[in-house]
This record gives sequence, C-alpha cells and structure tokens, in this order.
Amino acid sequence: MIELHERTRRISPTRLHEVLKRYDAKSLVDPFMGIPTHLNYLKRQGLAVHGGDVVEWFVRVGEGVVVNDFTILKDNEVAEIVEMLPGRIYATDMFKAWEGVFFSEEQCIYLGVWHDNVRNLRSDGQTGLAILGLWYVLCYWLQKAHYPDDMQDIPPSELAWNYIRQTEKWVAPNLLRNTCRQADVLTTINHQAADALFLAPPARNTFRTADARIWMWEAWWQGNPYFNIEHYYRDSLFGARSADENGYARAVASVLSSAQQYPVIVMQTTEQKMHEFEGLLRNARKNVEILAPHPYEVYLVGTS
Repeated sequence: MIELHERTRRISPTRLHEVLKRYDAKSLVDPFMGIPTHLNYLKRQGLAVHGGDVVEWFVRVGEGVVVNDFTILKDNEVAEIVEMLPGRIYATDMFKAWEGVFFSEEQCIYLGVWHDNVRNLRSDGQTGLAILGLWYVLCYWLQKAHYPDDMQDIPPSELAWNYIRQTEKWVAPNLLRNTCRQADVLTTINHQAADALFLAPPARNTFRTADARIWMWEAWWQGNPYFNIEHYYRDSLFGARSADENGYARAVASVLSSAQQYPVIVMQTTEQKMHEFEGLLRNARKNVEILAPHPYEVYLVGTS
C-alpha cells in the first residue's frame, strides 16, 4: 500500500481570481500548472489563460479543459473508452507489475484496456477529458485501498463511466485563445505574453517527493508501470541542480528575472514558507503586497 498525502498541490481558483481582479489582470500564464482545473475556472470567468508543465498528462488534461472549447465525450464515445471493444487486441498485462502491489488483477487489466482505448480517441480535447475522468478512478481505487469499508465496490467500467461523464462540465468557450504546452518553466514564460504570471513553484526535490498519484498516472499514460517522472525534471531548472537550498533559491530568482515583461507576478505559498520567496520577489519587483487569507494560502504580489 502506498502512502497518500493528505492533499496534493491545491490552488483556490476563486481566491486567485479575486487577486487577479484586484490588479485588473485579464490574462494569465502559469508555467507550473499541474492539474489545470484552476485555469479552467479562470477561463470560464473570461480570462485568457496559458499553462505549461513538464509532466505530459497534465498537458493532455489541459488540452481537454483549457484549450478545448466545444468538444465533449458523448455516451457512445464514453462506452468505447471504458469497455473492451470487440475485435480489438489489448495488452492486458501492460500493468501486471502493479498487480497485488497497488491494484487487483481486474483493475490492472482495465488500466491496460483504458490506455489503449484512450490512445484511439479522435481528438486532443476528448483525450484530455478521458484522462481527467480516469484520473479520478485511480484516486478512488487508491483511497479505497486505504479505507476499504468506507467506500463502495463499484465495477471498473461503471466507475469510469461516471467520472468521465462528469468531465462535460469542464468544457466551455470564452472566445479567447487559451493554450497549454509541455515545457520547462522558462520556455513557457518566454513564449507567452500576459498581464500576470502565476507562480506556485514546486518544492525542492519534487521529482522524489511527488504525490504517488501523479507519477503513477504519468506511468499509466506512458504505458510503462516503471516510468519515473524524474526523467522530466532531470535537465529542467528545478531538477537536480536546485536540490539544495541555495540552488533552489537561484532557480526561483532565475524565473523572476525572466519575467520582466509581466506587469504582475503572483506567487502562492504558505505562511511557513513565505520567507523563502518574499526576499526573492522584493529583489525582482519594486512593490510587493502580501495577501494572506489562510496560513496555508498566502499570495505575494509583485508589481513594478
């Protein structure tokens, strides 16, 4: 049984929207976007949003809920994802390495089936929605492994159907160009203009401490149960070179110095870690305001 953190990286989209309105920001870039449901919220509030991340499945989800304006998954298309299709040959042992360790034999078979079916979808938007829906299935299974008596036993295809069907609520146009890219932080920052840059920097050694659900879902998307997301971070700005405190501070300072074209920089942190970022932001921006609605949710806002 794997350890599940109490909370994964979490952003309050409503609170972030309030901060952006305070500074009259109508467009945003987030180069550490993670699961980009916060960008979807801002998109539906009328902002132009642009995200980036080094982890591929985050970007695929972004294509479904950030870039995509109209495409949904209809009932027959969901059915083609969640069940074995007649005449198609499946690699049902693709995730056998997880059997008895994380999942049951049946669950591992379905993970292989879903991997093949999702890869055969007709659009990036549909693929992103399917990946997001199935991600919730993974979370349900892992949570149930911890609390077996507190959660219902639901057949895999039915559980997947329910979660994928719910992704339709994320699809909405805002008549603006919204983008997501798989790229290191500096590439995303330098390839997109916006009123505001939002930074929720990864923790030091994030490739070693990332929530198990994150690396497992990337391994699923890659079709390789042994895949390690350290592959993505190895040569990135927040890779091994930023493993120590000084290296991490240099990496954050490099991001801030590369963001001169953004009128507003919003950094999200916590009261406990605020001291790590406040001095760096004050070195980069003339004015810094601290907005602290909760000890675990602090915003440092830098302007010229």
